[in-house]
Amino acid sequence: MVFFVMEKIITALEPQKNNPERINVYIDDQFAFGISCFVGAWLKRGAKIEDAKIQELLREDQHEKALQRALHYIAYQPRSEKEVVDKLAAAEIDEAIVDEVMQELREKNYLNDQRFAQDWIESRCASKPRSYRFFSYELKRKGISEEKIDQALQAAPPEEDLAYKLGRKYMQRYAALNDDDFKKKMQGVLARRAFSYDVIRQTINKLNLERKMEESE
Repeated sequence: MVFFVMEKIITALEPQKNNPERINVYIDDQFAFGISCFVGAWLKRGAKIEDAKIQELLREDQHEKALQRALHYIAYQPRSEKEVVDKLAAAEIDEAIVDEVMQELREKNYLNDQRFAQDWIESRCASKPRSYRFFSYELKRKGISEEKIDQALQAAPPEEDLAYKLGRKYMQRYAALNDDDFKKKMQGVLARRAFSYDVIRQTINKLNLERKMEESE
């Protein structure tokens, strides 16, 4: 039995009007598909092309589009692996292609959940102090493993320091309140960031003492 491979002729290659980084491919004088210039760089007008090669090109193009979408997403701020996977899945990209893109990003060190966790905690400690439990909650929602979270927390300041730093931010706002109201307000601030009872109590006592000393000066 003889099998015939269907070959077609590329009759035109035209840049897309709205996206010059992509081209429209015409086969036998009919529009066939759009593809990135990168993936289709070797295509030539008048060249023969088989159906199997077309399918291969289309898959490569899907991979390239997924990769570019991921790179664009992580360019603005650090992202966890889960965030990138969710972003690609929301675009209805084939799961196998998502896996390939994720592996490529890991190999190029564009994604690293351990580094992400460390940077996240460092940034939070500097600008938005929270308890370790709060940090853990935030990072777990982003798909970071408990092991990586625990390792990242080893470099974090003591929770007492974080609670005090947060409390100092609110001291001026509540400075005019009486002792009971001041303590209630500060307790709410610290409790919402998931600090423990002991840390809250110690922090409030320290802040209240400082408040009185500052008032007497």
